Amino acid sequence: MLTCMKKLNNWNFEKKMRMVVSLAISGTSILVLFIFLLMEMIYVTEQTSDTIESQTRIISSNYDETLEQYWNFSVALVINDAIQNYCSAPADDLPDSVAEEVNTELTNMLNIQNNLNFSAVIRDEDGKYYYKGNTSLTDAQFEAGYKEDYGNSILMRGESGMRLSYNDAYYRSGEYTLTLYYPVYSTTNMVNQMGILVMNMDDSFLDSILSERQREMGNEMFLIDAGGTVIADNDTSCLGNEVPYGSRIGGDSGEFWNAGKLIQYQRIGNWSYYLVNEITLTALVRGSFGTIGMLLIFIALITLGAIWVIRKLIRQFYRPINKVVNTMEAVEEGRLDVRIDSDKIRESDPDSRKLAEGFNSMMDEINLLMNQVKEEQHQMEQIRFNALQSQIKPHFLYNALECIHWQAVADGNRKISVLVKALAQYYRICLSKGKEIIPLDLELEHVKAYMTIQQMRYGDIIEMELHIPDELYTLRIPKMTLQPLVENSIYHGIRVKEGKKGKVEITAKTDGRDAWIIVSDSGTGMGKSEIEEMNRSISVHDDSFGYGVRNVNKRIELMFGRPYGLRFTGNENGGVTVIVRLPLQKIQDENEKQTGEMQDV
Repeated sequence: MLTCMKKLNNWNFEKKMRMVVSLAISGTSILVLFIFLLMEMIYVTEQTSDTIESQTRIISSNYDETLEQYWNFSVALVINDAIQNYCSAPADDLPDSVAEEVNTELTNMLNIQNNLNFSAVIRDEDGKYYYKGNTSLTDAQFEAGYKEDYGNSILMRGESGMRLSYNDAYYRSGEYTLTLYYPVYSTTNMVNQMGILVMNMDDSFLDSILSERQREMGNEMFLIDAGGTVIADNDTSCLGNEVPYGSRIGGDSGEFWNAGKLIQYQRIGNWSYYLVNEITLTALVRGSFGTIGMLLIFIALITLGAIWVIRKLIRQFYRPINKVVNTMEAVEEGRLDVRIDSDKIRESDPDSRKLAEGFNSMMDEINLLMNQVKEEQHQMEQIRFNALQSQIKPHFLYNALECIHWQAVADGNRKISVLVKALAQYYRICLSKGKEIIPLDLELEHVKAYMTIQQMRYGDIIEMELHIPDELYTLRIPKMTLQPLVENSIYHGIRVKEGKKGKVEITAKTDGRDAWIIVSDSGTGMGKSEIEEMNRSISVHDDSFGYGVRNVNKRIELMFGRPYGLRFTGNENGGVTVIVRLPLQKIQDENEKQTGEMQDV
């Protein structure tokens, strides 16, 4: 399964679509075929069922007439004087003339009923009988069979006492015959039974309904009594067994499904017998096999034709998309100047034209973004170049200032020594061994050195307060971030207050993910429109600004992306507050990267 999925994933969209459409058409065809076959089978089943039900009703009616004929014939015989005299005569006084009369009547019966094998009259009083048949008494095995057969026989109608059996109780050949047993009552006294009339015959009706050909065709017909016991069946091993659905048979007629077979039953007149027909589904729909075969061939041809046409159409529809895919493969090879031919675009459908035009627009946008990236890279390189260039002079100045410092110390001029020492410290931190990310305490030392120089210059009119939690002194920030902000506060805020003292406050805090360093002054401040303009234009890079405020913001954006950088706002002291936002994790990663680079150098 996984191998098939992997192969499927490697197919292009056109091939997948052809497969999906082919499966959809095939599935739809199969569904339509299934629905048609189901409807056809239901229709054919109903038609065949009605036909077989009608045939069963006719057969049942015919057999009812046959049984009525047996009934009437038996009634006429048992009320015959010869039979009455034979059964009623005393055991010790049975005249020969009576026997001769019985012989005559039974002989006439054999002549009239051509399917009669033998007949016999049995006296109840002493068990004597008179037998007359087309076969000898020995061949018929009458004496050995009639008592057991009579005990196994079934009532035909309760009020008459007439019984029926269909088995091989008689004859050595195992031939199955129909035997009727009719009680002989006195015509003057209907209470006491005097004897039994026995008639054994070949029933052509049973022979026809129990035909082996019917079973081979999936249509099995047999006879059961009202209790569900099989009386007559082609499969002789079933005789005497009860059908599993006997409890569902009742009334005059009906049908139901059982174990995949349609069961139809019809009561034979007023007799206690049912003619049952078991029909397999195959037998019911056999007549529609030809129609189903032709339908299968027709739908198969239609399906194959539809799949072939749809695959051709899909290939035609996806030709413009394939052009885009092929062009994108050229882009993967690094050819960003490729475009889809505009003349071919006009020949395509609206969706394909929109896709191709969108591809061309995307490539134009990519080239534009590439140029922007190159420009930003140039700006970053320019910033780094300026930083390196600015570090060249501090090397010389730092060394020269150290010499001046020691000379001032030797001469005892403390002010010059302090000033020169602060200036040397300022340039030393500017160098910071070439690192871009330094600890906050080192950056603050840089600011303090700068403030020492400015206080000596302006006569101690500037004071600085630090609100830095102890754990944040090790916080890493980009070098030369705070000094330009303090410088901006002094020159554009505090200094223009005409000699009045001013204050610069530096605060640091973090939420565990980002760090904020806030620089506030008590200078003249800026108007709301000026602050908005400053925030709007602060991301615009200007090489001429060096380490100015815009350059600080641009460096942070290039290092860490937006929304990190500077944001200006007013404060309650009337001055300006600058908020520096930095990402802690990125600062740590950048610092580790620079440490590795320094180690490589």
